[in-house]
Amino acid sequence: MNDGHTAILLAAGQGTRIAGMTNAPKVLLDLHGRSLLTRHFEAWAEAGLRRTALVVGYGQDQVREAVAALNPPLEIVWVDNEEFATKGNTHSLWLGLEAAAGAAVIFDADLIYEPGILRKFMEAPAADAILVGPSSLEDIECAKALVDGRGCVRKTIDKRAVTAEELARYEFAGEAIGVLKFDASSCEALASAAAGFLARPENVMLNWEHLLNRFLPNHDVACHHEPSDKWVEIDTPEDYAVALEKFAPNGAAG
Repeated sequence: MNDGHTAILLAAGQGTRIAGMTNAPKVLLDLHGRSLLTRHFEAWAEAGLRRTALVVGYGQDQVREAVAALNPPLEIVWVDNEEFATKGNTHSLWLGLEAAAGAAVIFDADLIYEPGILRKFMEAPAADAILVGPSSLEDIECAKALVDGRGCVRKTIDKRAVTAEELARYEFAGEAIGVLKFDASSCEALASAAAGFLARPENVMLNWEHLLNRFLPNHDVACHHEPSDKWVEIDTPEDYAVALEKFAPNGAAG
């Protein structure tokens, strides 16, 4: 059981790169009869998560209606990000951490993943960890996780190539999938770091990977490597097509 952790779902964004497929928030995207939201709730139940802070903004009325219809067995704290259009998801992360007020596991809302992946992540002994899956250095889009000799994640590289200097200092571990786990003291430290980070106007549109790069050098955060590829971050119509194929009902993770 993980009663001590709050599941923070970052679901405030508009998802502009997939807007041509739906006007609804991305977390309500349907995959074979079940939305991403439904699948998050199912995975959380299997992992023993009982409390959530739902950070909403764009189309939040639709999300609230969907949650009411699902009526999940969760203690729900609603967090309204009124500035979703003018600030990046670091702002949503900060709001979620403030609402959680304790240990938390953080999720990008546009993920689909096999529930067993989350269960293993939550059962792993490291109090602070980043879920990392298979990827390639050549994938410019992905959030590449770099680890030190002790296996701690020290840097994430998003939407650019890793430099030779970075590779000389760190080892490429894979892609930071978009699930992060922290104990209560680390959540407090991360929330404080986020507040300072967001106080600088040039940072307000940046995503959480940039915040982590200020946090990770001074905090030991384990790399939890997941060998399975049964997960997809849905940023584009092409990602959605991949998700439909990977999670088809006749597949192992349907």
